[in-house]
Amino acid sequence: MVNRLQSLAPHDHAVLFYSDIDHKRELVFPFLQQALENHGAAAYLSSHESLGEVRDAMKYWGIEVDKHESSRSLEIRDYEDLMTAEGGLDVAKINQFLADLSKHEGSVRLASDPTALAKRGLADEIVRIERLLRRHLRLPLTMVCPYEETVADLKSGEFLIKMMRTHSQVVFLNLALTLA
Repeated sequence: MVNRLQSLAPHDHAVLFYSDIDHKRELVFPFLQQALENHGAAAYLSSHESLGEVRDAMKYWGIEVDKHESSRSLEIRDYEDLMTAEGGLDVAKINQFLADLSKHEGSVRLASDPTALAKRGLADEIVRIERLLRRHLRLPLTMVCPYEETVADLKSGEFLIKMMRTHSQVVFLNLALTLA
């Protein structure tokens, strides 16, 4: 599955369902690291991991976090930065974040995990944002949206179906699908 993510191209928008945080990191960190090693940029956006925990885990996996953050080729952000004062997702902030990322030279890769937001009842808002992004991104970035597999059952499985409709690639730990 690492090779599947590594082969994603600009404008690809994939969804990844993972069973635990270590499996997610085994797939997502090499995906991000590839952009950094090729003088591109990477971003990691999470709703349920502390930024310190993410930085430590990336360092453990061999990503030179301090170097890349100081050169501004790596951004590690919390979803709270992209929320409205009322606690919803802010489309304008998300669009600005993505536009700023796409200005980097070279390949730009983003891993965006809103699992905790989905569990907090924001599944419909997440689906709305995923639809706005479209199956093939308008911006020249490559995006993977990892979700803990437990959220696939939200709304009687409707969340999983909507994620399959809003992404060009679907990756489960033992299965990958390309959708037209």
